[in-house]
Amino acid sequence: MRDYSCESLRELGYTVLEAAEGEVALRIIEERPDIALLFTDVGLPGKFNGRQLADEAKRRRPKLRVLFTTGYARNAIVHDGRLDPGVQLITKPFTSDALASKLRDLLDARRPRCRVLLVEDELLIQMMAAEHLQAEDIEVDVASMAAAALQRLRLLRGEVDVAILDVGLPDRKGDVLASEMRSLYPNLPILFATGGSGDVLRERYNNDSRIGYLGKPYLPEALLAKIRELVS
Repeated sequence: MRDYSCESLRELGYTVLEAAEGEVALRIIEERPDIALLFTDVGLPGKFNGRQLADEAKRRRPKLRVLFTTGYARNAIVHDGRLDPGVQLITKPFTSDALASKLRDLLDARRPRCRVLLVEDELLIQMMAAEHLQAEDIEVDVASMAAAALQRLRLLRGEVDVAILDVGLPDRKGDVLASEMRSLYPNLPILFATGGSGDVLRERYNNDSRIGYLGKPYLPEALLAKIRELVS
């Protein structure tokens, strides 16, 4: 199956790098930052199955597209009834035409400018901020509680470009949530929104260029400017 897939892809003009197991694939991904897509069987020999390989690859390369193939176990890659962002599935056996179509769907898919996780418990602020960001071609996921935000972050598997955190959340302080998020994604840019001075946060994250601060209430233009600073 690997030989057939590689031959089909090369005939379509793609540059193809091969690996028989997950550990080798990860080494190749580390060595080749130009790789745009991972095509993997769900069932693999060795340390990683296809799902685990994709998770680890996207942890290292969040923008990496993934195409799974499997003759069974669709549930192994489906979450909450749907596939993760940037992920597609082609069932075996497949034709070269079907493979080409899936690849084009993934590689040609239009990406938003960036993806934001907005954690804000004040509904009006949440709605207004989300509306303005979406108008700027920014994809927005929202949460009103810290627990829901962490669940969403795990589900998105590295697809978040910046998290906007209200400092005063009902179930957790913003800086505590930030620490939990950073334990999952150490380089995640975080923008704290606070009605206070933010001096304590500034002191704590003094040398972290991926942390920003925004006073509340804020204007849409200020929010966009801060996001651009963090994701540039």
